Amino acid sequence: MTTAASTHWGHRPSKRSARGFTLIELLVVIAIIAILAGMLLPALSKAKTKAEGIACMNKSRQLMLAWQLYNTDSADRMPGAYHGGNAQNPVANDRNAPMMVGWLDWDVRADNTNTLYLVDRRYASLGPYLGNSAAVYKCPSDRFLSSNQKKKGWSQRVRSMSANIVVGDGNADTGPMDPLYTHVRKTSDFLHPGPSEAWVFLDEHPDSINDAGFFSPAPREWIDLPASYHNGACGFAFADGHSEIHKWVNPSSRVRVKLVDFGRQTLPAAEQPVDIRWMSYHTPRVSEAY
Repeated sequence: MTTAASTHWGHRPSKRSARGFTLIELLVVIAIIAILAGMLLPALSKAKTKAEGIACMNKSRQLMLAWQLYNTDSADRMPGAYHGGNAQNPVANDRNAPMMVGWLDWDVRADNTNTLYLVDRRYASLGPYLGNSAAVYKCPSDRFLSSNQKKKGWSQRVRSMSANIVVGDGNADTGPMDPLYTHVRKTSDFLHPGPSEAWVFLDEHPDSINDAGFFSPAPREWIDLPASYHNGACGFAFADGHSEIHKWVNPSSRVRVKLVDFGRQTLPAAEQPVDIRWMSYHTPRVSEAY
């Protein structure tokens, strides 16, 4: 009896069949993860690029502060930019040094890593006003190096920014300057346009950057090319001290980096020169025309 009662009332453990994911369930989970990654990664990439654009603007604002302090100490006389031989073979000249010099390329030329041409007051008039920091000339989005430069162990080239060739003392008149533009040497010369709309520094396209003087475009031709690695936009610093990121409209303005030297580029016949007109308007000109 006791045995029967125990058998009748005793607890029997439940039996559950344990199983893992089926192949279909596993594939569904992987597909969901892939979809989420596809949605999130582009957004994260754009957010990173935007943050780099903000950092770049902060650097160009430091440049503009240094530029304005120099002008104040020099009786409103602005430092200039040089192109060609003057930039490739700079002469130490403490009194009338340009903003910066040096010649960048995709080879292993020493100028690519020489910070003295950016901060040494014998070559670069703004150096003492920047605390001798060359980092302000380098945009964090510009990480481009040729294979030969990587083999040398380089981490970067020293400069991403260039200066407006028609602003300040320099040799703009000996280069391919369109007759639409004018050479301004004092801040009081900013008339067309005024200081708040006249650019002084920009991010130059890595294939285009060589000397530190940037020539603004002709009516349908880029002489030098601005950068576009801020989500298809470029950083500019203006004579009143502010900086901004300008978004390009034309496809021909958003050229991928090819690690080759840039040549003058004519716009396709079907393209309206929207970006060229914008940049022309923001460059010192002889009249209201642009």
